[in-house]
Amino acid sequence: MRTSRAQTAIEMVFILSIIFIGLILIIPSYTDNSTNMAIVSAVRSSTSKAITYLNTGVMSDEEPYTLLNSVMEEIHNAEGNPHLAIKTLESEESERDANITITISTPFSSVASIANLNETIKDFIEKDLLQSFRFTNSSGTLKYGGKVVRIKVRVERG
Repeated sequence: MRTSRAQTAIEMVFILSIIFIGLILIIPSYTDNSTNMAIVSAVRSSTSKAITYLNTGVMSDEEPYTLLNSVMEEIHNAEGNPHLAIKTLESEESERDANITITISTPFSSVASIANLNETIKDFIEKDLLQSFRFTNSSGTLKYGGKVVRIKVRVERG
C-alpha cells in the first residue's frame, strides 16, 4: 500500500513539474508579444490621430494638437487637403527595443517636402503616447513595458 502512495506522489510531482516548466517557457513569450502588440497598436492610433487632424484642416488649441498647427498652415497654403495616409508601419522588436518606422504618403510633392514635417508628426506621436497610452519618458527616451521605443516618420509622395 505504501509503495503505491509513494509512486502516486512521485507521479504527481512529475506532472506538476512539467506543467510549471511549460508555464515558465510560455508566459515570458506571451507577455513579450503582448507588449509588442500594445506598442504597435498605440503608435498606429497616435499616427492616425495626427493624419486625421492634418487632413481635416481645423486648428485646435488642445494639447498635443498645437504641435501640428504650424505645419498645418504650411500644408494648406501649399495644397489644401494633403490627403495624408499611412502607407506602411514596420516594427522591429527585440527584448529591450522596439523600432517603428512609419511611412505616410501624400499625392503632393509640395506637402512631402515641407521642412520639419517628419519631425513634427513624430513629436506629436510621442507626446500623444505619453498622454494617452501610459508610455513614459525617461531622460528623453520613450519607454513602454520596459522597452525603449524609437519612432521614425517619413512623409513621401506616392
